[in-house]
Amino acid sequence: MKLILLVVCFVLSNAQTIPELAEKLGAKTLVNLVKDAGLADTLSGQGPFTVFGPTDAAFAALPPAVLNKLMNDKKLLESVLLFHVLSGKVYSSQLTNDMTAATLNDCNCRWEQGSIGRPNATNGVIHVIDKVLAEIPTQNIVEFAAGQKDFSSLVFLVVSARLGATLSGGPFTLFAPTNEAFNKLPPDAINKLLQNQTALIEVLTYHVVKGTVYSVGLSNGMVPTVEGKSVKVDISSGGVMINDAKVTMADIPVTNGVIHVIDTVLLPPK
Repeated sequence: MKLILLVVCFVLSNAQTIPELAEKLGAKTLVNLVKDAGLADTLSGQGPFTVFGPTDAAFAALPPAVLNKLMNDKKLLESVLLFHVLSGKVYSSQLTNDMTAATLNDCNCRWEQGSIGRPNATNGVIHVIDKVLAEIPTQNIVEFAAGQKDFSSLVFLVVSARLGATLSGGPFTLFAPTNEAFNKLPPDAINKLLQNQTALIEVLTYHVVKGTVYSVGLSNGMVPTVEGKSVKVDISSGGVMINDAKVTMADIPVTNGVIHVIDTVLLPPK
């Protein structure tokens, strides 16, 4: 599960419970929803708790229908809020990339480590985040891709290259070409790859990076792939480019990493 974490650059008194501190931090929507869900007493209790608290802007970014659903479904609201809470105190120094932890709604969250603030409350700690969290996915890279019609060419080639088991491991970051991306190749390109297992594996693994790298973790420069050679990441106001491929959809979470959809097949340099 991705956490895009904001830095809190001021010191607050620790003589406040988590709901009181959240309100002091300006997370008024979170506090109001905590009260609506009947969780104020719980999060004011002895704890200790670690809360990943979305900002007001994070809640405002939700589609209106989703926010209305949460406000009118107390069970769902409680589950979503408890997904933002861990038992015990977890400080930024304890967070590591791809780390998972059990939340209070009996699910797991996973995050990519970033720079975070950790204001202390009397019964725990709050990390301020800029998105409302969704529950961890249930499918790995291969399972997710197999369920998407637009990835049928990619899945066919992965199966042909016998890479299914490998891509079910990880964690990995996959730059996934769509069917349209494969259609942009010369007419005989796929047939040639199918006749050359080594080349097929090289092309496919050139789309894979070790570890979970969400868009917030990407930066301009060269990134080594599983194939061995590197891809060039170019981030600008026009979007994110991986070599000459544009990222058309980013940050699709899977159980063993993350998928970024691209519009062009990446070809390793000869």
